[in-house]
Amino acid sequence: MSTPDPFAPISLFPLPIFPTVLAGFEPRQAKMLEEILELRAKYPGVRRSNRNAWHSGDEFLNHPSEHIAWMLQKVVKFGTLALAKYYDNWATTELGLAGAWANVLGNGGWNAPHHHFPLHWSGVFYVSVGSMANNPPGDPSGHIEFLNPTPWLSPMGQGGNFVYPPKPGLAILFPSSLYHFVHPHFTDELRVSVAYNLLITPKRRT
Repeated sequence: MSTPDPFAPISLFPLPIFPTVLAGFEPRQAKMLEEILELRAKYPGVRRSNRNAWHSGDEFLNHPSEHIAWMLQKVVKFGTLALAKYYDNWATTELGLAGAWANVLGNGGWNAPHHHFPLHWSGVFYVSVGSMANNPPGDPSGHIEFLNPTPWLSPMGQGGNFVYPPKPGLAILFPSSLYHFVHPHFTDELRVSVAYNLLITPKRRT
């Protein structure tokens, strides 16, 4: 019988990240990409964390598109299923879409470190990433990176940031307060994504 470790630590403050691939996206990809690029050609966009990149404004959610509506409905459902056990299976609360926008990065485009607080949960859905999925090992071009809020834990084997490679159809859900950024995208192929925020509110009475 082994002796209990008298110095066994308790790991504090884990931050979950939920990735999934949305089934049914592939036949919608070309049309969704076309619609986002049409919006980019028509509207100047806004400046947020985007650098040398286009960030849509309110026109994105006001754009009547069954494909974009399908994707937004899917990511809210994904969040509802992934987070249910943390919120008592939504007995008294519910999850809803609080905002969404499109991002288009060309060669040299990137997103500066930022968070989405005070929203509750945020995510990104990848529409098109070009050949980025075939980056050489160790090349984070166009990848999203989540910043470790407690870097002093490095000596304990828990330090470092977390880099996640994008691919078409992938949705990633994460806490809105988590700082993240996008590495510069070094290819002429466009990196097109949709970012979104989710809000937890008291369940509406019916």
